[in-house]
Amino acid sequence: MIMAFLELRERLLVKNQNTSGTDQAHILVVDDKEMNRDLLSRRLRRSGFVVSVAVDGQDALEKIKRADYDMILLDIMMPRVNGMEVLEEVRKEHGVNDLPIIMATAKSDSETVVKALKIGANDYVIKPLDFNVVLARVKTHLAMSRSKKEKQRGGFAKLSDSGQFQAVSSQQYCPGCRSSLQGPPAECHVCHRDRPSAGWPLVMNSKFPHLGQTIGDRYFLNRHIGGGSVGTVYQARDLDINRQYAAKIISLSDPNVGVALEDLRERTTREVEVLSRLSNPHIVKIYDVLVVQDDVYALLLDHVRCHSLASILERAERVNVLKALNIARQMAQGLYEAHQMGIVHCDIKPENIMIEMLPIRGCFVHILDFGVAEILGFQPKQNTYYGTPFYSAPEQFKNPEAIDHRTDIYALGAVLFHMLEGHPPFRGANAFEILNKHLTNDVPRVTAAGFDGMEGEFLHDLLQKMMAKDPGDRFSDLSGFLRYVDAIMPVFTERDRALKKK
Repeated sequence: MIMAFLELRERLLVKNQNTSGTDQAHILVVDDKEMNRDLLSRRLRRSGFVVSVAVDGQDALEKIKRADYDMILLDIMMPRVNGMEVLEEVRKEHGVNDLPIIMATAKSDSETVVKALKIGANDYVIKPLDFNVVLARVKTHLAMSRSKKEKQRGGFAKLSDSGQFQAVSSQQYCPGCRSSLQGPPAECHVCHRDRPSAGWPLVMNSKFPHLGQTIGDRYFLNRHIGGGSVGTVYQARDLDINRQYAAKIISLSDPNVGVALEDLRERTTREVEVLSRLSNPHIVKIYDVLVVQDDVYALLLDHVRCHSLASILERAERVNVLKALNIARQMAQGLYEAHQMGIVHCDIKPENIMIEMLPIRGCFVHILDFGVAEILGFQPKQNTYYGTPFYSAPEQFKNPEAIDHRTDIYALGAVLFHMLEGHPPFRGANAFEILNKHLTNDVPRVTAAGFDGMEGEFLHDLLQKMMAKDPGDRFSDLSGFLRYVDAIMPVFTERDRALKKK
C-alpha cells in the first residue's frame, strides 16, 4: 500500500512539473534494498528533485521504457538483472550526455569501477553514501547534460563530414573505418559499410575505449585513427566551431610516461607555449591539453589528412633518391627551427612523418608528436628507454644525459637510410640485438638504389656523418646537413634526367 502511494505521488509530481513548467530534474533511484531507496529518494526530494524508484534492475529497465528521466542512480548488486547489465542496456539507446548514470554501490574494487566507466557510467560513488557528495555530483552531471542538450538544439551536434546528425555521445561503432555511430543506422555514414546482421558492435567491447566520448565538454572523439608507442589517436571534432583536430589520449600509468599528474599542467602549459611560437609549417602543433580521467589526458593537435611515411614504405618498400632527399630536407627544416628553441623530438621514425601529396606534383612533410617527449618527461630509467629501436641513437639507451638535438640528426639519418634501402639500417631478432648494433656496427652502405662510384660515396658519407656513434662526430646542427644535401642534389637530379632520356 505504501509503495503504491509513493508511486502515485511520484506520478503527480512529474505531472505537476510538466504542467507548471518548472525545471526540476526527474531522477530514478534503483536499489533492491528498501531502506537505501527510501533514504536516498527522500533526501533527493527534499533537495528539490522529482524522484522515482525501482526495486531492481528489471523494474528499472521497464520504467525507463515507459518514462523519461534526467538521471539514474544505480546500484550494482541486485537480483534478476544487476546494475552492470542495466547500464549496458541503457547505453544502447541513451548516450552519456543524454541520460547520466551514477553508480551508487558498495563495490569499491578498481576493476568494477573501471568496467562501469568503460560501459558508460558518468560517475561512481561508494556506499555508505555521503549525501553531500552525491548531491554535488548529481548537480554537476545534470548541468553538463543540460549544456550538451542546449548545444544540440543550437546546431552544434552535426559532426560528420556528410552533414548527417552524429550524437555527442555514442556507444556503437563501424568496424570498417572505426567511426562512432548514432545507432543503429542502416549504413556507416563515413565508409558506407552496411550494418552487420548482428548489429553494430559496441565500443565497450572494442580496443577503442574513448571512441564516441566528448572530452573537455567540447571535443567529440568521432573516429579512431591509430596508436603508437605511447597513446592512442582519435579524430576529434570541436562542437563549438566545428573544427577538426587530432586528440592523442595518453595514460599516465603507461610505464614510458615519466611525469606525475601534479606536474602535468605546468609542464604542458610551458611546452604548448613554446610550440605555439614555432612558425614552421612542417611541425604539427599542440593546441591544448585536457584531463579525461584522473590519470588519462588528451593532447589536441592539428589534424593532417595524409599518409604516414611508414605506410608508404610498407607499400612501395623504397623511395627514389630525389624524393627521399626531399623528404629528409623538409624534415630537417622543421627540426632545425625547434632545435634552435631547445626542443628535441626524441622519437623520429616513419610513423611520425606524414606525407601530404600536393595538388600538382611533389609532397609536403608534417612531423607529428613534436614536444610530446618534453611534456611527458620521457627519460630512460635503469634498463629502460624511450624511443624506437630501429631509429634510436646510441646515447638514448647508453647515456641519456647526452641526449640533445644531435639525437634527432641520428634518427633522421636512420629514416633516410630506410627510405633509400627499403629497411632500417640495423635489424635483429629482438630490440636488444638491434640496439647493440647501433652501439657497435658500422653504418651499412646503401646498395638497393644501385649507386656506385661518386654518387654512392656521397650517400654513404652523408649517412655516416648523420649516424656517427659519438654525437660530437655528427653534424653540429641541421644547417650542415641541409648544405650537404643542397650540394649533392644537382648530381642526382642530372642522373635522373639522363635515365629518363634512355
